[in-house]
Amino acid sequence: MSTAMVLSERIVLGTMLRGDDPGFTTDTLGRLTPAAFTVPAHRTVFTAIARTADTGTVDLSTVMVTLETTDTLATVGGFDVLAAAVQESFTSTAPTDHVARIADKAAVDARRRALQQAVVALDDGQDLDTNRAFLMDALASTSATAQLLPSISDQVNEYFALLDQRLNGEVPAGLRTGWSRFDEITLGLQPGSLVTVAGRAGTGKTVAMMDWTRQACRDDCGVLYVALEMSAQQMIERAISAEACVELNKLREPGCLDDDQWDRVSGAISTIAAWPLFIDTRSRTVADIRRAATAAKAALAESGRELRLIVVDYLQLLSSDGGRGSMNRAEEVGRFTRGLKLLGGELETVVVAGSQFNRSAADPNKLPRLDELKESGSIEEDSDIVLALHRPHAIDGQTGMATADEITGLILKNRHGAAQAQFERAWHGHLASTDEPMRRG
Repeated sequence: MSTAMVLSERIVLGTMLRGDDPGFTTDTLGRLTPAAFTVPAHRTVFTAIARTADTGTVDLSTVMVTLETTDTLATVGGFDVLAAAVQESFTSTAPTDHVARIADKAAVDARRRALQQAVVALDDGQDLDTNRAFLMDALASTSATAQLLPSISDQVNEYFALLDQRLNGEVPAGLRTGWSRFDEITLGLQPGSLVTVAGRAGTGKTVAMMDWTRQACRDDCGVLYVALEMSAQQMIERAISAEACVELNKLREPGCLDDDQWDRVSGAISTIAAWPLFIDTRSRTVADIRRAATAAKAALAESGRELRLIVVDYLQLLSSDGGRGSMNRAEEVGRFTRGLKLLGGELETVVVAGSQFNRSAADPNKLPRLDELKESGSIEEDSDIVLALHRPHAIDGQTGMATADEITGLILKNRHGAAQAQFERAWHGHLASTDEPMRRG
Protein backbone atom coordinates (compact mmCIF):
# COMPACT_ATOMS: atom_id res chain seq x y z
CA MET A 1 0.00 0.00 0.00
CA SER A 2 1.26 3.50 -0.78
CA THR A 3 2.31 5.90 1.97
CA ALA A 4 0.37 8.71 0.26
CA MET A 5 -2.84 6.67 0.29
CA VAL A 6 -2.43 5.79 3.98
CA LEU A 7 -1.94 9.51 4.72
CA SER A 8 -5.10 10.38 2.76
CA GLU A 9 -7.06 7.83 4.76
CA ARG A 10 -5.80 9.26 8.07
CA ILE A 11 -6.68 12.82 6.99
CA VAL A 12 -10.20 11.81 5.97
CA LEU A 13 -10.81 9.89 9.20
CA GLY A 14 -9.25 12.66 11.31
CA THR A 15 -11.43 15.31 9.66
CA MET A 16 -14.56 13.32 10.48
CA LEU A 17 -13.38 12.64 14.04
CA ARG A 18 -12.93 16.38 14.65
CA GLY A 19 -16.70 16.72 14.57
CA ASP A 20 -16.63 20.34 13.34
CA ASP A 21 -17.94 19.69 9.82
CA PRO A 22 -21.01 17.40 9.86
CA GLY A 23 -21.57 18.08 6.15
CA PHE A 24 -18.16 16.64 5.27
CA THR A 25 -18.88 13.56 7.38
CA THR A 26 -22.27 12.98 5.76
CA ASP A 27 -20.86 13.40 2.24
CA THR A 28 -17.92 11.10 2.95
CA LEU A 29 -20.13 8.36 4.40
CA GLY A 30 -22.22 8.59 1.23
CA ARG A 31 -19.21 8.26 -1.10
CA LEU A 32 -17.01 5.68 0.62
CA THR A 33 -17.41 2.23 2.12
CA PRO A 34 -15.15 0.46 4.62
CA ALA A 35 -13.73 -1.60 1.74
CA ALA A 36 -12.32 1.57 0.16
CA PHE A 37 -9.69 1.82 2.92
CA THR A 38 -6.41 -0.06 2.51
CA VAL A 39 -5.54 -0.30 6.23
CA PRO A 40 -7.68 -2.74 8.29
CA ALA A 41 -7.68 -0.40 11.32
CA HIS A 42 -8.94 2.41 9.11
CA ARG A 43 -11.82 0.20 7.93
CA THR A 44 -12.73 -0.45 11.56
CA VAL A 45 -12.69 3.27 12.44
CA PHE A 46 -14.76 4.16 9.35
CA THR A 47 -17.33 1.50 10.29
CA ALA A 48 -17.50 2.90 13.82
CA ILE A 49 -18.01 6.42 12.43
CA ALA A 50 -20.87 5.17 10.24
CA ARG A 51 -22.50 3.44 13.22
CA THR A 52 -22.09 6.52 15.39
CA ALA A 53 -23.64 8.72 12.68
CA ASP A 54 -26.73 6.51 12.67
CA THR A 55 -27.40 7.34 16.32
CA GLY A 56 -26.11 10.88 16.83
CA THR A 57 -23.18 13.28 16.60
CA VAL A 58 -19.83 12.13 15.24
CA ASP A 59 -16.70 13.28 17.05
CA LEU A 60 -13.67 11.75 18.71
CA SER A 61 -15.36 10.98 22.01
CA THR A 62 -18.55 9.44 20.54
CA VAL A 63 -16.63 7.27 18.09
CA MET A 64 -14.37 6.05 20.90
CA VAL A 65 -17.49 4.94 22.79
CA THR A 66 -18.64 3.02 19.71
CA LEU A 67 -15.23 1.34 19.39
CA GLU A 68 -15.24 0.41 23.07
CA THR A 69 -18.72 -1.09 22.71
CA THR A 70 -17.44 -3.38 19.95
CA ASP A 71 -14.16 -4.09 21.78
CA THR A 72 -12.11 -2.66 18.89
CA LEU A 73 -10.66 0.51 20.44
CA ALA A 74 -7.38 -1.21 21.35
CA THR A 75 -7.28 -2.88 17.93
CA VAL A 76 -7.15 0.45 16.12
CA GLY A 77 -4.45 1.85 18.43
CA GLY A 78 -6.50 3.57 21.13
CA PHE A 79 -6.98 7.26 21.85
CA ASP A 80 -3.42 8.29 20.90
CA VAL A 81 -3.73 6.99 17.33
CA LEU A 82 -7.17 8.58 16.83
CA ALA A 83 -6.04 11.90 18.31
CA ALA A 84 -2.96 11.83 16.03
CA ALA A 85 -5.26 11.43 13.01
CA VAL A 86 -7.27 14.45 14.17
CA GLN A 87 -4.09 16.53 14.44
CA GLU A 88 -2.89 15.29 11.06
CA SER A 89 -6.17 16.38 9.46
CA PHE A 90 -5.33 20.03 10.19
CA THR A 91 -2.42 19.80 7.73
CA SER A 92 -4.84 19.51 4.81
CA THR A 93 -6.60 22.50 3.28
CA ALA A 94 -8.80 20.31 1.05
CA PRO A 95 -9.89 17.05 2.74
CA THR A 96 -12.42 16.40 -0.05
CA ASP A 97 -9.47 15.88 -2.40
CA HIS A 98 -8.34 13.00 -0.19
CA VAL A 99 -11.86 11.54 -0.26
CA ALA A 100 -11.75 11.64 -4.07
CA ARG A 101 -8.32 9.97 -4.06
CA ILE A 102 -9.60 7.10 -1.89
CA ALA A 103 -12.77 6.74 -3.99
CA ASP A 104 -10.80 6.70 -7.25
CA LYS A 105 -8.47 3.99 -5.96
CA ALA A 106 -11.46 1.93 -4.87
CA ALA A 107 -12.95 2.32 -8.38
CA VAL A 108 -9.67 1.23 -10.01
CA ASP A 109 -9.49 -1.79 -7.70
CA ALA A 110 -13.09 -2.67 -8.63
CA ARG A 111 -12.18 -2.56 -12.35
CA ARG A 112 -9.17 -4.75 -11.71
CA ARG A 113 -11.27 -7.34 -9.91
CA ALA A 114 -13.85 -7.32 -12.71
CA LEU A 115 -11.12 -7.86 -15.31
CA GLN A 116 -9.63 -10.68 -13.28
CA GLN A 117 -13.05 -12.31 -13.05
CA ALA A 118 -13.45 -12.02 -16.83
CA VAL A 119 -10.03 -13.58 -17.44
CA VAL A 120 -10.76 -16.44 -15.05
CA ALA A 121 -14.10 -17.06 -16.75
CA LEU A 122 -12.46 -17.14 -20.19
CA ASP A 123 -9.79 -19.51 -18.92
CA ASP A 124 -12.60 -21.77 -17.70
CA GLY A 125 -13.87 -22.02 -21.25
CA GLN A 126 -16.76 -19.57 -21.14
CA ASP A 127 -17.37 -17.61 -24.35
CA LEU A 128 -16.99 -13.88 -24.81
CA ASP A 129 -20.73 -13.15 -24.82
CA THR A 130 -21.11 -14.81 -21.43
CA ASN A 131 -18.32 -12.58 -20.10
CA ARG A 132 -19.72 -9.37 -21.59
CA ALA A 133 -21.20 -8.25 -18.25
CA PHE A 134 -17.87 -8.69 -16.49
CA LEU A 135 -16.08 -6.71 -19.22
CA MET A 136 -18.64 -3.91 -19.21
CA ASP A 137 -18.31 -3.58 -15.44
CA ALA A 138 -14.55 -3.51 -15.76
CA LEU A 139 -14.49 -0.80 -18.43
CA ALA A 140 -17.31 1.39 -17.07
CA SER A 141 -16.22 4.85 -15.94
CA THR A 142 -16.71 4.81 -12.16
CA SER A 143 -14.11 7.45 -11.37
CA ALA A 144 -15.13 9.47 -8.32
CA THR A 145 -13.41 12.47 -9.89
CA ALA A 146 -15.58 12.14 -13.00
CA GLN A 147 -18.66 11.91 -10.81
CA LEU A 148 -17.71 15.25 -9.26
CA LEU A 149 -17.83 17.06 -12.62
CA PRO A 150 -20.52 19.75 -12.36
CA SER A 151 -23.66 19.82 -14.49
CA ILE A 152 -24.16 23.04 -16.44
CA SER A 153 -27.92 22.46 -16.26
CA ASP A 154 -27.81 22.26 -12.46
CA GLN A 155 -25.62 25.37 -12.29
CA VAL A 156 -27.99 27.36 -14.50
CA ASN A 157 -30.94 26.27 -12.35
CA GLU A 158 -29.06 27.36 -9.21
CA TYR A 159 -28.42 30.77 -10.77
CA PHE A 160 -32.07 31.09 -11.77
CA ALA A 161 -33.05 30.37 -8.15
CA LEU A 162 -30.61 33.08 -7.01
CA LEU A 163 -32.10 35.52 -9.53
CA ASP A 164 -35.57 34.75 -8.21
CA GLN A 165 -34.37 35.37 -4.64
CA ARG A 166 -32.94 38.73 -5.67
CA LEU A 167 -36.19 39.65 -7.39
CA ASN A 168 -38.12 38.93 -4.19
CA GLY A 169 -35.53 40.53 -1.93
CA GLU A 170 -34.80 37.21 -0.22
CA VAL A 171 -31.03 37.00 -0.71
CA PRO A 172 -29.28 36.85 2.67
CA ALA A 173 -27.35 40.03 3.34
CA GLY A 174 -23.59 39.87 3.57
CA LEU A 175 -21.74 40.61 6.80
CA ARG A 176 -22.15 44.26 7.81
CA THR A 177 -19.10 46.30 8.76
CA GLY A 178 -21.02 49.29 10.12
CA TRP A 179 -19.29 51.54 7.58
CA SER A 180 -22.45 52.57 5.73
CA ARG A 181 -20.92 53.68 2.43
CA PHE A 182 -18.62 50.64 2.27
CA ASP A 183 -21.55 48.31 3.04
CA GLU A 184 -23.62 50.02 0.36
CA ILE A 185 -20.91 49.51 -2.28
CA THR A 186 -20.06 45.91 -1.37
CA LEU A 187 -23.61 44.79 -0.37
CA GLY A 188 -21.97 43.35 2.73
CA LEU A 189 -19.01 40.99 2.92
CA GLN A 190 -19.75 37.57 1.45
CA PRO A 191 -18.71 34.22 2.98
CA GLY A 192 -15.50 32.84 1.50
CA SER A 193 -14.14 36.25 0.55
CA LEU A 194 -10.70 37.58 1.45
CA VAL A 195 -10.76 41.30 2.23
CA THR A 196 -7.50 43.20 2.62
CA VAL A 197 -7.48 46.42 4.65
CA ALA A 198 -4.30 48.21 3.62
CA GLY A 199 -2.70 51.30 5.01
CA ARG A 200 0.56 53.02 5.74
CA ALA A 201 1.92 52.80 9.26
CA GLY A 202 -0.38 54.50 11.76
CA THR A 203 -3.24 55.15 9.36
CA GLY A 204 -5.78 53.12 11.32
CA LYS A 205 -5.88 49.51 10.06
CA THR A 206 -6.47 48.08 13.52
CA VAL A 207 -9.09 50.71 14.35
CA ALA A 208 -10.95 49.91 11.11
CA MET A 209 -10.86 46.16 11.70
CA MET A 210 -12.00 46.62 15.29
CA ASP A 211 -14.90 48.78 14.02
CA TRP A 212 -15.94 45.85 11.82
CA THR A 213 -15.44 43.36 14.66
CA ARG A 214 -17.65 45.37 17.01
CA GLN A 215 -20.40 45.60 14.38
CA ALA A 216 -20.28 41.84 13.75
CA CYS A 217 -20.53 41.14 17.48
CA ARG A 218 -23.47 43.52 17.81
CA ASP A 219 -25.14 41.50 15.03
CA ASP A 220 -24.46 38.32 17.06
CA CYS A 221 -22.00 37.02 14.46
CA GLY A 222 -19.03 35.02 15.73
CA VAL A 223 -15.58 36.58 15.28
CA LEU A 224 -12.04 35.23 15.63
CA TYR A 225 -9.61 38.17 15.95
CA VAL A 226 -5.98 37.11 15.46
CA ALA A 227 -3.91 39.82 17.15
CA LEU A 228 -0.29 39.47 16.03
CA GLU A 229 0.89 42.83 17.35
CA MET A 230 -1.13 43.61 20.49
CA SER A 231 -2.11 41.73 23.63
CA ALA A 232 -5.69 40.69 24.36
CA GLN A 233 -5.80 43.33 27.13
CA GLN A 234 -4.82 46.07 24.68
CA MET A 235 -7.50 44.95 22.24
CA ILE A 236 -10.16 44.84 24.97
CA GLU A 237 -9.12 48.28 26.20
CA ARG A 238 -9.64 49.66 22.70
CA ALA A 239 -13.04 47.99 22.43
CA ILE A 240 -14.12 49.45 25.79
CA SER A 241 -12.94 52.90 24.78
CA ALA A 242 -14.92 52.74 21.54
CA GLU A 243 -18.07 51.25 23.07
CA ALA A 244 -18.12 53.53 26.14
CA CYS A 245 -16.93 56.68 24.29
CA VAL A 246 -14.26 57.15 26.94
CA GLU A 247 -10.79 58.29 25.92
CA LEU A 248 -8.03 55.67 25.93
CA ASN A 249 -5.77 57.85 28.05
CA LYS A 250 -8.44 58.00 30.79
CA LEU A 251 -8.70 54.20 30.84
CA ARG A 252 -4.96 54.13 31.43
CA GLU A 253 -5.43 56.54 34.35
CA PRO A 254 -8.84 55.45 35.71
CA GLY A 255 -8.61 57.86 38.64
CA CYS A 256 -9.56 60.55 36.12
CA LEU A 257 -12.93 58.95 35.34
CA ASP A 258 -16.07 60.65 36.66
CA ASP A 259 -19.19 58.75 37.75
CA ASP A 260 -20.86 58.94 34.34
CA GLN A 261 -17.74 57.62 32.60
CA TRP A 262 -17.44 54.78 35.13
CA ASP A 263 -21.05 53.82 34.38
CA ARG A 264 -20.35 53.77 30.64
CA VAL A 265 -17.18 51.74 31.11
CA SER A 266 -18.99 49.22 33.33
CA GLY A 267 -21.77 48.89 30.77
CA ALA A 268 -19.25 48.38 27.95
CA ILE A 269 -17.41 45.70 29.92
CA SER A 270 -20.66 43.78 30.50
CA THR A 271 -21.58 44.06 26.83
CA ILE A 272 -18.18 42.97 25.52
CA ALA A 273 -17.99 40.03 27.93
CA ALA A 274 -21.09 38.58 26.24
CA TRP A 275 -19.83 39.03 22.66
CA PRO A 276 -19.27 35.94 20.45
CA LEU A 277 -15.61 37.03 20.13
CA PHE A 278 -12.34 35.14 20.46
CA ILE A 279 -9.11 37.18 20.65
CA ASP A 280 -6.25 34.88 19.63
CA THR A 281 -2.75 36.13 20.51
CA ARG A 282 -0.99 32.75 20.10
CA SER A 283 -1.38 31.98 16.42
CA ARG A 284 1.60 32.86 14.29
CA THR A 285 1.07 30.76 11.15
CA VAL A 286 -1.84 30.06 8.80
CA ALA A 287 -1.94 26.52 10.22
CA ASP A 288 -2.28 27.98 13.72
CA ILE A 289 -5.14 30.20 12.53
CA ARG A 290 -6.82 27.21 10.90
CA ARG A 291 -6.75 25.28 14.19
CA ALA A 292 -8.03 28.28 16.16
CA ALA A 293 -10.80 28.95 13.62
CA THR A 294 -11.93 25.32 13.67
CA ALA A 295 -12.08 25.39 17.47
CA ALA A 296 -13.95 28.72 17.42
CA LYS A 297 -16.47 27.40 14.90
CA ALA A 298 -17.16 24.35 17.07
CA ALA A 299 -17.48 26.44 20.26
CA LEU A 300 -19.88 28.90 18.61
CA ALA A 301 -22.01 26.07 17.21
CA GLU A 302 -22.74 24.94 20.77
CA SER A 303 -24.57 28.22 21.39
CA GLY A 304 -26.31 28.22 18.00
CA ARG A 305 -24.02 30.85 16.48
CA GLU A 306 -21.80 30.84 13.42
CA LEU A 307 -18.22 31.93 12.84
CA ARG A 308 -18.79 34.72 10.33
CA LEU A 309 -15.55 36.70 10.50
CA ILE A 310 -11.83 36.00 10.92
CA VAL A 311 -9.58 39.04 11.31
CA VAL A 312 -5.79 38.79 10.89
CA ASP A 313 -3.98 41.83 12.26
CA TYR A 314 -1.80 41.91 10.22
CA LEU A 315 -0.50 39.91 7.22
CA GLN A 316 3.18 40.85 7.29
CA LEU A 317 3.54 39.58 10.88
CA LEU A 318 2.64 35.98 9.96
CA SER A 319 5.34 33.28 9.89
CA SER A 320 5.75 30.09 7.88
CA ASP A 321 5.62 26.66 9.47
CA GLY A 322 9.20 25.43 9.73
CA GLY A 323 10.65 28.71 8.47
CA ARG A 324 10.76 30.26 5.02
CA GLY A 325 13.23 27.76 3.56
CA SER A 326 14.13 28.63 -0.03
CA MET A 327 11.12 30.91 -0.51
CA ASN A 328 11.67 34.63 -0.93
CA ARG A 329 9.48 36.99 1.09
CA ALA A 330 7.03 37.62 -1.78
CA GLU A 331 6.48 33.87 -2.20
CA GLU A 332 6.02 33.49 1.54
CA VAL A 333 3.38 36.24 1.76
CA GLY A 334 1.70 34.70 -1.29
CA ARG A 335 1.41 31.43 0.59
CA PHE A 336 -0.21 33.31 3.49
CA THR A 337 -2.86 34.95 1.29
CA ARG A 338 -3.68 31.72 -0.56
CA GLY A 339 -3.96 29.86 2.74
CA LEU A 340 -6.30 32.47 4.19
CA LYS A 341 -8.40 32.51 1.03
CA LEU A 342 -8.75 28.70 1.16
CA LEU A 343 -9.59 28.85 4.86
CA GLY A 344 -12.41 31.32 4.27
CA GLY A 345 -13.85 29.11 1.54
CA GLU A 346 -13.69 25.94 3.62
CA LEU A 347 -15.28 27.50 6.70
CA GLU A 348 -17.66 29.71 4.67
CA THR A 349 -16.60 32.80 6.55
CA VAL A 350 -15.20 36.21 5.70
CA VAL A 351 -11.45 36.64 6.24
CA VAL A 352 -10.17 40.19 6.73
CA ALA A 353 -6.42 40.74 6.75
CA GLY A 354 -4.56 43.95 7.47
CA SER A 355 -1.63 44.79 5.20
CA GLN A 356 0.98 47.48 4.99
CA PHE A 357 1.99 49.60 2.02
CA ASN A 358 5.62 49.99 1.01
CA ARG A 359 7.60 52.76 2.71
CA SER A 360 7.98 54.43 -0.69
CA ALA A 361 4.20 54.97 -0.66
CA ALA A 362 4.38 57.28 2.37
CA ASP A 363 3.47 60.47 0.52
CA PRO A 364 0.63 62.29 2.31
CA ASN A 365 -0.36 64.10 -0.87
CA LYS A 366 -0.92 60.92 -2.92
CA LEU A 367 -3.65 58.33 -2.68
CA PRO A 368 -2.25 54.78 -2.28
CA ARG A 369 -2.21 52.35 -5.23
CA LEU A 370 -2.50 48.58 -5.54
CA ASP A 371 1.08 48.20 -6.76
CA GLU A 372 2.29 49.74 -3.47
CA LEU A 373 1.09 46.80 -1.34
CA LYS A 374 4.03 45.55 0.65
CA GLU A 375 6.03 42.46 -0.34
CA SER A 376 3.74 40.58 -2.71
CA GLY A 377 1.50 40.96 -5.75
CA SER A 378 -0.41 37.91 -4.53
CA ILE A 379 -2.21 40.11 -1.98
CA GLU A 380 -3.92 41.83 -4.90
CA GLU A 381 -4.47 38.57 -6.79
CA ASP A 382 -5.99 36.58 -3.91
CA SER A 383 -8.09 39.36 -2.37
CA ASP A 384 -11.71 39.80 -3.40
CA ILE A 385 -11.69 43.34 -2.01
CA VAL A 386 -8.77 45.65 -1.26
CA LEU A 387 -9.69 48.67 0.86
CA ALA A 388 -6.97 51.30 1.25
CA LEU A 389 -7.02 53.71 4.17
CA HIS A 390 -5.59 57.18 3.62
CA ARG A 391 -5.02 59.52 6.54
CA PRO A 392 -2.57 62.26 5.53
CA HIS A 393 -2.46 63.73 9.02
CA ALA A 394 -0.98 60.46 10.33
CA ILE A 395 1.90 60.72 7.84
CA ASP A 396 2.59 64.44 8.09
CA GLY A 397 0.38 66.56 10.31
CA GLN A 398 1.65 69.74 8.66
CA THR A 399 0.93 68.75 5.04
CA GLY A 400 -2.12 69.50 2.95
CA MET A 401 -5.61 70.57 3.92
CA ALA A 402 -6.61 67.37 5.76
CA THR A 403 -7.34 67.62 9.46
CA ALA A 404 -6.71 65.11 12.23
CA ASP A 405 -10.32 63.90 12.23
CA GLU A 406 -10.41 62.79 8.58
CA ILE A 407 -9.81 59.33 7.09
CA THR A 408 -10.50 58.31 3.50
CA GLY A 409 -11.43 54.82 2.35
CA LEU A 410 -10.58 53.88 -1.24
CA ILE A 411 -11.74 50.57 -2.72
CA LEU A 412 -8.80 49.67 -4.95
CA LYS A 413 -10.22 46.28 -5.95
CA ASN A 414 -13.70 44.80 -5.83
CA ARG A 415 -13.94 41.45 -7.60
CA HIS A 416 -17.74 41.47 -7.69
CA GLY A 417 -18.59 45.15 -7.91
CA ALA A 418 -17.42 48.71 -8.45
CA ALA A 419 -13.82 49.60 -7.68
CA GLN A 420 -12.11 52.98 -7.20
CA ALA A 421 -15.04 54.18 -5.09
CA GLN A 422 -13.94 56.66 -2.43
CA PHE A 423 -15.66 57.66 0.81
CA GLU A 424 -14.91 59.55 4.00
CA ARG A 425 -15.05 58.59 7.68
CA ALA A 426 -14.61 60.66 10.81
CA TRP A 427 -11.49 59.62 12.72
CA HIS A 428 -11.61 59.36 16.52
CA GLY A 429 -8.17 58.06 17.43
CA HIS A 430 -8.60 58.96 21.10
CA LEU A 431 -11.62 56.60 21.16
CA ALA A 432 -10.04 53.88 18.97
CA SER A 433 -12.91 54.16 16.48
CA THR A 434 -14.28 55.88 13.39
CA ASP A 435 -17.73 57.22 12.66
CA GLU A 436 -19.90 58.59 9.88
CA PRO A 437 -18.38 61.85 8.56
CA MET A 438 -19.38 65.08 10.22
CA ARG A 439 -21.44 67.44 8.11
CA ARG A 440 -19.56 70.65 7.58
CA GLY A 441 -21.55 73.90 7.47
